[in-house]
Parts: sequence; C-alpha cells; structure tokens
Amino acid sequence: MIRFAVPCLALLFASTPLTAGSSEITGAPRVAVASPKTVLALEGGRWFDGDGFVEDTWYSVDGLMTRKRPTQIDVRIDLKGRYVLPPLADAHNHNLQNAWSAATFADDYLRRGIFYSAQLAANADEISGHRGLLGGPGRVDVLWAEATLSSSDGHPLGLALAGARQAGMPEKPEDFIDKAFWAIDTHTDLATKWPKIAESQPKLIKVIVVDDAHAAAQRKDPSSYGQRGMSAALLPEVVKRAHAIGARVAAHVDSADDIARVVAAGVDIVAHLNTRIPSGLSAADLRLSNETIADMKRRGTVVIPTVAVTRYYLKAHPEDRVALMAVIGDNLARLKAAGVPMLTGSDLFDGSVVDEIEAMNATKVFGTGELLRLATKITPQAMFPERRIGIFAEGAETSLVAYDADPTHDLAVLRAPRLAIKQGEILAR
Repeated sequence: MIRFAVPCLALLFASTPLTAGSSEITGAPRVAVASPKTVLALEGGRWFDGDGFVEDTWYSVDGLMTRKRPTQIDVRIDLKGRYVLPPLADAHNHNLQNAWSAATFADDYLRRGIFYSAQLAANADEISGHRGLLGGPGRVDVLWAEATLSSSDGHPLGLALAGARQAGMPEKPEDFIDKAFWAIDTHTDLATKWPKIAESQPKLIKVIVVDDAHAAAQRKDPSSYGQRGMSAALLPEVVKRAHAIGARVAAHVDSADDIARVVAAGVDIVAHLNTRIPSGLSAADLRLSNETIADMKRRGTVVIPTVAVTRYYLKAHPEDRVALMAVIGDNLARLKAAGVPMLTGSDLFDGSVVDEIEAMNATKVFGTGELLRLATKITPQAMFPERRIGIFAEGAETSLVAYDADPTHDLAVLRAPRLAIKQGEILAR
C-alpha cells in the first residue's frame, strides 16, 4: 500500500465525494484511487514549466490534462500554493527484475514520487510472471531491458554465483548462462541465439563491455571470472540486429576506452559514466576524449551518468574520492557543454533517482532547475517516447507530484512528496 497520504492537504471536494477502491492483485502494490472517470479540478498550485514554477489551474478529464473547465467537476483539489512537478524517472535500476523485488519495491517508487523506471538487466522469462502487475494507473511504469548480452565468463555471472553461494545453493554457471543472461562469445553465438533473444520483441537490450582493451589479460586472471564482458567487436552486429526489430541498445562499460568503442559501434545509450576505478586502471583512464564526446554528440548517444552509485566503490576506497569525483565532474562538464543528451538513473538497489539528482547536483555542473527538467521531463520522455508525459500541457497524462516547498531552492524537498496523481488517479493510503 502507498505509504504517503493526503489528509494534510486540506483537500476540498465538490459535487460527488472521492470514492476509493483498492487493487487486490496478489503481488501488486495496493493503492486507493479515484474512479478512472473522475473529473478533477486542480486549483491553487504552482506548476513547473521546465524553468521555474508558475501559478495555474488545470483539470483532468479521462486521465488527461486540460485548461478547459468541464461542465461537471467530481473532485476539487485545493493545492494551497504547493509546488507541482511531473513525476520523477529513474532510467537505471535493477530492483524490480524478479517477482519478490517487484512486490517489495514497486510501492516504494510511488511513495517517492517516481512513476517511471528502466530495469536494465532483466530477462523475458523471469519477468513474464509479474510484468503485468506493473504499469498503468496506480502502478510504476517500467521499461525493461529484456535481454542482457555478455560473455560466457562475464558480468553478471559473478553476481549470480555469489548470490547462489550466499543462499547455500550450488554454484553452477549453467543455471544462469543463456537464462539470466545471454552468453555471446562469437558471431556464431549471436546468429544462433538471436531468434530466441528477439522472440519477446524487446524494446531495449543491454550489452556488457568490461575493459575490452585488456580482455586477454583478464582471462589470464582466474579472479576475474564472472566479471568480464563480451567483445566490442561483436557490437556493430548486435546493434544492427536490435535496430532491425525496433530495440535500443544500452551498454555497461568500465573505462573511457570502452565508451569510445561502444559509441563507435552505434549503441544508443551508455548506461554508466565510469563510476569506479577498475583494477589495473587509474582515474585518468576514465576521462573521455574530446573525440569520443564529439562522436556521441554527432550520433545522439545518450548517457546515464549514475553518479550516485560511486557510494559503493568509495565506501571501500575512500582514498580515491578526490580523483574519481574530479574526473566525473570533468566528463559531465564537457558532455554538457557539447550538448550530449543525458538522463537521470541511479543504479541503486537501496536508493533512488533522488539520490542521483543530489549526487549530480554535488558535482556543481548542473543547476537545480536543470536537474528537475532532466528527471521529470527529458528522462521519462526518452524512456516512453510514444506517450505525452513529463509536461503539463493540453492532452498530456494527468500525472503529477506536489511538494510543500520549492525543490529548486532545496532538493531535499523531493524526499517528502505530499500528493501524487497518476494518469488521473489519486494515490493515497
């Protein structure tokens, strides 16, 4: 059940009272909502226009926004000067990829005012049992990377084996290879396995590239087993096949050289901006070349910086904080100056995109208004380009989150949403 409520909002109801029902689908977040056909009047709010907040009144009819006053209003909501944003989007996470985690965390997304999530290492078989419980009014909308391509000795195999060991289960690579992820070591592997990969008609595919320049040396080190990646030489064919079925390709990378390689191969999204210093490399190996940045701009390659995920690496390596954050800040500043598109995504199992917004703000590369525009407009529109979301405009989906104070003055405000409406339905206890 949603864990933030509306009683403190002093809502004013007109015509018919707000009626609530709850979803009883097992495993889905149970949400008390207004009838889908309820006509809302949203008065007295300050609405984010991409730069700042402006006073306005909106109505919701059939879940869509309009400034035209309907002849019949079912529920009138006095926002009492609160600050209204489109919902937040997290373009990189992994905490809804199985039935248990979806039942555990999906509700939490809505509580935080995050209505859109990209799950970047799912697989079609595992999500088939619960994907129907997500998406739509009252539930978080998910963009799935339904196929993850790596090497037979690559990431995420190491994580999977470690999880099996922790659970006291046998550590059998065959339980995960071509199940949790696809092992693509050769062009023959790709040609043989592609029909099954394409069967679910994925909209997004993820590829794993890990310090490709030193792949041969990696494979001489037994300790790197399960943490390697596929050859970047295979990527042009992966991208060609993915684009032919209408899928975008996101790349996990480990160095600036990896980014140069995946961008040259034509991937659509760079899913990380090198947020750790890999073994054998230095902070200097994470600095993007001007040529790579220019190539990204020319191709329209999108970057998800995931700055907040540095917390995991820096907890174990505090001595690297200054060097790592300096190179991240330098990369971000040059990417921004070049006009390379960026999205907000946290990659935090135990956090959210709010952490990412705060981490990006700490680099001093972005203003708070820019970050809110990234998180509430640019990111959701990139994730779901076929929908009218991320804006307050005639005919857009009526999805919004209201706050007591101006988040452009203090981003901590994002941690205390006071009212949320998704596709015309009020989320409450």
